[in-house]
Amino acid sequence: MADVERGVSPVLAYTLTIGIGTLLVAGLVVAAGGYVENQRELTTERELEVIGQQVSADIAAADRLARTDGAEVEVTRTLQSRSVGAQYTIEVVDDGAGPTEPYLRLSTSSPDVTVEVGVVSVTPVGERRVGGGDIVVVLENGQLEVYSA
Repeated sequence: MADVERGVSPVLAYTLTIGIGTLLVAGLVVAAGGYVENQRELTTERELEVIGQQVSADIAAADRLARTDGAEVEVTRTLQSRSVGAQYTIEVVDDGAGPTEPYLRLSTSSPDVTVEVGVVSVTPVGERRVGGGDIVVVLENGQLEVYSA
């Protein structure tokens, strides 16, 4: 009878080792997946902030040109079309809820990230939504408009 009990012991130890190893690996995969997703969201947020600041600077430059020259104004910017592999949109909003009036709202859907960036402009800026990529800021009918190039 003693031999039978010893024969079960290595099989049970092997099964427990496999089970515990599987649980540890699964836990690491779940933890790493959450970490990677969190880093992706933070990177997307930072990238959208930089893009928003560039567009805001272009609107401010077009505003200065419009006030000094008053002639034809066109400011073009080449931007990346994707942020961390996801398409994004740039929206000029004037609803009284942003950091300035008007302001830019940049957003992606995967991951779900939205960033608001203030715009400094004396010249009115038309509300509009454009996709990421090349943009152009033009003066039309007394107001600045943002278009996809």
